[in-house]
Amino acid sequence: MLSPQNGYVFIETKSGKTRCQLDTREVGCESSFVNAPEIDGMPANGVRLSADGDISWVLGNLGAIPAVTLDYRTYSAVGWTIDADVNGTRFTNDSTGHGMVISVEGVEGF
Repeated sequence: MLSPQNGYVFIETKSGKTRCQLDTREVGCESSFVNAPEIDGMPANGVRLSADGDISWVLGNLGAIPAVTLDYRTYSAVGWTIDADVNGTRFTNDSTGHGMVISVEGVEGF
């Protein structure tokens, strides 16, 4: 169980390539995606996932977040299950069953 700070949990993948913040309503991640869509002429460096499974690409920076580096295993945090794996990180909302798998290669929603 990852403990929230002011309602948020901050994580970083073991590879250091992806950082995310989670709360009960959404997951927001930033990464150096290899094939991200463009937003306002810039490649997106972030993705936002709602508990309902809506995914949107964004431009943004999480800044200096107090991230916990994940090992390759399963975690629970603020209503989400996080499965960290060498091939990507899977976020599943415990209530809705919706989520995404994120890696630098891209994002796949479910």
